[in-house]
Amino acid sequence: MNEIELPALRGRNPLGLFAALGVLDVASHHLSDRHVTLRWTDGLEPHAVLSGPDSLDQLLELCEQDQQRWASSLVLTWGPRGIPLDDLKPSLPDLRRWIEDVLEEYWRTGDDRDITLLSALVAEGAAAGKGNAKPTHFHFTAGNQKFLAMVRLLRHAVTVDDFAEALVGPWCYESELPVLGWDARGERIWALRGFAPAGEKKTGVPGADWLGFLGLRFFPVALQTGGDGAQRLVTTGCTGNWKSGSFSWPLWRIPLTSDVAGCLLADPGIVEMTQESRHRLGVSQVMRAGIRRTDQGGYGSFGPPSPIGPSPVDARPSVVQRLGGRQRGRCGRADRA
Repeated sequence: MNEIELPALRGRNPLGLFAALGVLDVASHHLSDRHVTLRWTDGLEPHAVLSGPDSLDQLLELCEQDQQRWASSLVLTWGPRGIPLDDLKPSLPDLRRWIEDVLEEYWRTGDDRDITLLSALVAEGAAAGKGNAKPTHFHFTAGNQKFLAMVRLLRHAVTVDDFAEALVGPWCYESELPVLGWDARGERIWALRGFAPAGEKKTGVPGADWLGFLGLRFFPVALQTGGDGAQRLVTTGCTGNWKSGSFSWPLWRIPLTSDVAGCLLADPGIVEMTQESRHRLGVSQVMRAGIRRTDQGGYGSFGPPSPIGPSPVDARPSVVQRLGGRQRGRCGRADRA
């Protein structure tokens, strides 16, 4: 089967991971009659390799075609009284109505992309301190930066050239379109500068940010009740608290379909596996990046990613091992946060 190298989508960078998963989702949806898979190369800088499309040109066309599909999506256009939400923090009654309307659309059309993406952004009943909905741990925007408004602008403005930059590079960081904050290489650290970076216009790679937004569907959120009886939002792959946590993810050398990749990404047991067990599952590396939020404003960012070494003994069997390594349907599950 034809494989397409995507050298700019590097697996050690969370934005590269999210964007590669977004590409996998796009290709899997539009080429449902083909065996679409994603894998990562070995080496110090693993990058994505996709199979399914005939060529890079076809893949770029699919990305552009899919972009138009989201123009009327209730994930991006729903809002009380017909005014679209600008952020992922509606009141809990509005959140319930939002979920109900997206579910109704799914039952009517059979297309699950809206509901699975919404399930990665918010969870019914999960509330922040002020009583509004609490979003995914990958919600890094704050202040005047409104997540959904920024995503809508990306959907409208990203071009096929932006997709080409995102997939094959180089990433030039010349665009002033919204930046969602997932690029570990794009963090601006005040301690390394003579002035605060807050006044600068942050530039980025808009094609990667848009595809990364689509890739969030692989990291569902859920409302979890702890041992103390308190409820909190958990995000797949994330541990720690809201202000200071971490995100862990595997990279795999064998081609995986969208469903199987979702199972692997949702499995916290991989972090605690031996090298032999990881090898049997085709996992070449497991990465971890810190998640930090500023005290002023709550802007989020990823810290420098680093590999997690294997455990001397398996702490527990993985989801994939319990399934016998067979390719099953989605088994997304939120890790503890």
